[in-house]
Amino acid sequence: MKKNEGSREIIKDITRVDNGIIYRYILYSAKSKKVASFHMPLYSIEIIMTKDGEITRNSVDEVFADVGKALSFFDKISEYLATPIDLTYILEDKIAF
Repeated sequence: MKKNEGSREIIKDITRVDNGIIYRYILYSAKSKKVASFHMPLYSIEIIMTKDGEITRNSVDEVFADVGKALSFFDKISEYLATPIDLTYILEDKIAF
C-alpha cells in the first residue's frame, strides 16, 4: 500500500485494536535532502495510540536506509503492540546490538 502524503510516501499503514486502545503504525519513506544521503530513500516509522479519546504519538525519522530492515522492524513493533513511548527505546536496543 503506497500512498503519497506530501513529500513522504506511505509504505505500510496498520491499525490494530486491543482492549479498547487503538494503535496505528505507519512506515513511510522520503527522499533525503541531507548532503550525506542526498536523494536516497530513507524510512521512518510513526506510532499513534488512541486511548479514551486521548492521542499519543511518536516517530523515529529517517533511521533506516534499507527497506527490508525497516519492514522487519515495523512488523515486529506492530505485532507486539509497541506504544509511542516504547518506540525510541526499542530502536535504541536494536541499534545497540
